[in-house]
Amino acid sequence: MKSFTRKPLVGLVVLLVLTVGCTLPLAPTPTPFVFPTPNMTLTALFMIPPTSTVPAGPTTPPASAATATSVACTGTHLADFISETVPDGTSITPGAAFTKTWTLKNVGTCTWTTGYSLVFDSGSQMGAPASVPLTAAVAPAATVTLSAAMTAPSTTGSYQGFWKLSTPAGTRFGVGTGGTTAFWVKIFAGTPPPAVPACVVPSPVRRPDGNGGMVEAYWTTNPPAIDGYFDSFAEEWPTTLKYSATSVVFGKSNWDNEADLSATYHFKWDGTYLYLAAKVRDNNYVQESSGSNMYKGDSLEILFDTALKSDYCSSSLSGDDFQLGVSGGFLVGPGQEPEAYLWFPTDKTGLKPVATVKAVQISAPGFVGYQIEAKIPWTIFSITPTGGEEYGFAFSVSDNDSSGTSKQQSMVSSDPKRVLTNPMTWGTIQMETKAGP
Repeated sequence: MKSFTRKPLVGLVVLLVLTVGCTLPLAPTPTPFVFPTPNMTLTALFMIPPTSTVPAGPTTPPASAATATSVACTGTHLADFISETVPDGTSITPGAAFTKTWTLKNVGTCTWTTGYSLVFDSGSQMGAPASVPLTAAVAPAATVTLSAAMTAPSTTGSYQGFWKLSTPAGTRFGVGTGGTTAFWVKIFAGTPPPAVPACVVPSPVRRPDGNGGMVEAYWTTNPPAIDGYFDSFAEEWPTTLKYSATSVVFGKSNWDNEADLSATYHFKWDGTYLYLAAKVRDNNYVQESSGSNMYKGDSLEILFDTALKSDYCSSSLSGDDFQLGVSGGFLVGPGQEPEAYLWFPTDKTGLKPVATVKAVQISAPGFVGYQIEAKIPWTIFSITPTGGEEYGFAFSVSDNDSSGTSKQQSMVSSDPKRVLTNPMTWGTIQMETKAGP
């Protein structure tokens, strides 16, 4: 059989095309025929597709295609809290399963579709899934109830987890202004401790006896001479000072015993001054600091709350709470003089030269230490007692046993619960109208 050459075949194709073209009706603008590329076969050119069996009508795109082409809402995303189950502080057995449910209202302008989710944001997840998809769309102004299955932790204690909503794009939103605040679940795994009783102002107004008991300042018409010497003047001070400061409230590891640091003290008052006598046992007197740093050496501290009744239940310092330091200065030779310094309130801080302070070192059988007398004007505390008043109070002594250094190593106090910044831990002082015990 002779081979069939390509040239006659091409001619036959051209002839057929021309013949078909002559039988077609004329059109205003004929569409030119586009020849196939040279590497296409003639068989493919003349292949007639089979008759379709798909019924006529619109075609529904696949679900994945619909998701891919959806447009994210550009409106606002904001929720409003309506209600919840498992109220804050609910006690749940450790390891027990529970379900937390929130009812939220869509107060934004975007519909929450099933592409939105409830998502864990921070805190304690408590075994809950990281996200819970919405099962139905939530239009603006509509509400929805969302739940997450959780398990109470096995360790007793309080736990809190924070949750938000998430858009399909992963943008999180919650409640409150701008939708920035999370909503939460808060439980107690196990049995919670008993509730702290409400603070009640007693009558008379006094701090608990556990805060060092009440100190009495006695009225005087015979002001003591402020010179540091008072043991031999029974008419100025009692032979034995009534009150003591022996509770270690700072630097317990640096405190050896009462010979290392302890004190007895006594107060008197008149219409102008508060008078202090303090006898401090200290086997090594060191004071090489002054002013605001005097506490880094051997020195005294008086805490005074001048509005005990009105802020009895306040656990933070305010403008009527005073922290006054008293220093005997550098007693072993010329140098820093005795002084008083006010640390708080901060708007009144600074040295108080209106206060008179004198100190002497004492070395006698059974006692090594120092004595301080001070005359403190009531103007420092911005009050004028008339008798019978009760004030918040604590008396403390700082110690430094390392010569050549400025460092507070320990502190003893009249108040075993003393916390400087919490007046509720202080004791009480009363202005007596009698002259002595």
